[in-house]
Amino acid sequence: MDPVDRIRFQTLLAREPGVQMKELYARRRLNGAAQRFVKMLYPPEPVYVNPKAPPIPQPKGELSLWLGGAGLHLPGFVNVDVVAVTGVNLVANAAKLPFQPNCCDSVACLALLEHVPDPERVVAEMLRVLKPGGEVQVVVPFCHPYHGYPTDYSRFSREGLEKLFAAYDNLEIGIRTGPTTTLLTFITYYSKLIFPVHGGHTLRRGFNRLLVGGLGWAIAPFKYLDIWLNKSAHAHVLANHFYVSARKPRVLV
Repeated sequence: MDPVDRIRFQTLLAREPGVQMKELYARRRLNGAAQRFVKMLYPPEPVYVNPKAPPIPQPKGELSLWLGGAGLHLPGFVNVDVVAVTGVNLVANAAKLPFQPNCCDSVACLALLEHVPDPERVVAEMLRVLKPGGEVQVVVPFCHPYHGYPTDYSRFSREGLEKLFAAYDNLEIGIRTGPTTTLLTFITYYSKLIFPVHGGHTLRRGFNRLLVGGLGWAIAPFKYLDIWLNKSAHAHVLANHFYVSARKPRVLV
């Protein structure tokens, strides 16, 4: 990472209100008895993952990259991120990957492209470092609320993804999480606007968390409506997230 990028990312990482991003990622990795008990009380995520979507990427060949995996344990991958926390193998800008062309067997890029100001450059970098025939797996949001880790720039339609990955072969774009997930996610975020769960007085914050958590438990079963809705030809207009699976052409034109 060059000095300009280092200063830019340090500034962005310091912008998260109330907590440094390094502390946030480190906290996500806590797995003690108390943390496990608290997590058991959390409502389930209002998310139904389309079984037709590719499974979580697995490392392939000699070199597999995972872009933006801070806070995750990713054996077999070189975990690339802009923050030096446990689990990150390489601190680098995904738009300027420090790898030679045609050296990687696969690249995973899940929930990253919305957080970079130049997704076109990141997609081009993935193509550059992949070996001919190498695979890329991507997940991006479409109808999803703002979520800054530390920033949030973009949303991606199906047509936009077709254009973004036009240089790749075997391009497959599909719904990973569908219309009901979109609805329930916005209900959850809306409830947090009315009943903030961060900051403020401790008692009020605790009360709000009980209310929002109760709502989460109540609405979670509705996510299974996406078993039916994802089959609709028009489900993509309210898709929550899309997946992209593609390969680098074996012969570049």
